[in-house]
Amino acid sequence: MRASKDQRQKITATGRSTGAQPRSYRSRSARPLAAGLWLGAACLMAWMLIAGETRTALTASPWLVLASWTVYIAQWRPCLRVDGSGFEIVNGLRDHRIPFETVEDVEVRQSVVIRASGRKYASWGAPGTPNAAASGYPNAVNLRNLPLNVLPDNQRMSQPVAVGGRDEIAKAWQEARASGFPSSQGSVTSTWNRTTIAIGILTVLWAVTATLI
Repeated sequence: MRASKDQRQKITATGRSTGAQPRSYRSRSARPLAAGLWLGAACLMAWMLIAGETRTALTASPWLVLASWTVYIAQWRPCLRVDGSGFEIVNGLRDHRIPFETVEDVEVRQSVVIRASGRKYASWGAPGTPNAAASGYPNAVNLRNLPLNVLPDNQRMSQPVAVGGRDEIAKAWQEARASGFPSSQGSVTSTWNRTTIAIGILTVLWAVTATLI
């Protein structure tokens, strides 16, 4: 269904929408997993200090910080943001701003891959295709690839539709196309997260120095 003119987002000179609030999509398990690993590292450090292993704690601390940094870039930070003018892929060390008008296709499988300006951009943290149970099937077996006549009483058609972040990601681009965005204007902007990279380099140097001393 085509959106009316009143529903179209006004785009500023920078290419960002002035009306839509950006939404972030990420795997549900990413941040709880990261928090659990950080808690484990903190408990390990506390245990060594309580046990009086101060030297061991000092030697292990840079490696624990390095592990925590790795968890941050791999689990905590990655996500896919969507607003009225495009996608923003936030990965561990590099971000990509992708205007809707440059998008050629959006693939939502085990990961979200956006084809834009002749290249593919994969999101580390966006939710992918769910398993069979998450899709509404009562059995643990993945039935999505079975033909319709294999399922008794057409169970595939009777299953409830699970709408999640992956559906909203694809829908955002479809609505943008229906609103009349041009297909040959705009460009993808990629930037390195210099602060995160600098912290990682310093942590590696700290860990190497602590090992050599």
